[in-house]
Amino acid sequence: MDGKKVLVADDEPFAQNLLKMLYGALKVECVVVSNGKEALEAYQKSPNFAHVLMDIHMPVMDGYDSTKQIRAHEKAKGLPKCKILGLSGDGDPKTKAACLNAGMDDLLVKPIKKEQLSQYL
Repeated sequence: MDGKKVLVADDEPFAQNLLKMLYGALKVECVVVSNGKEALEAYQKSPNFAHVLMDIHMPVMDGYDSTKQIRAHEKAKGLPKCKILGLSGDGDPKTKAACLNAGMDDLLVKPIKKEQLSQYL
């Protein structure tokens, strides 16, 4: 999967390092940011990610608001929709519904496995 790049937005250093390791094992470049505002800015600068993995609970801007703003940016610029995957420790159906309503394509529940990530590449 050489040449692919993903954007990871998570405020937990442990999760950031784990995700970098998992994507590294898949030979995928991983750009890591710590909040939804940074995710939005990174996406606006370079919208060519295979997907965005977005923690839903982060400081500054949460994953829901960041996703809504990314979708608005895509629409305004005529860009194709990037796959945005919500990330949470909560697998409740209401959480998944909130992710989908915000514009995310799916919700992945922690702990994440390499196989889960590879199916979205």
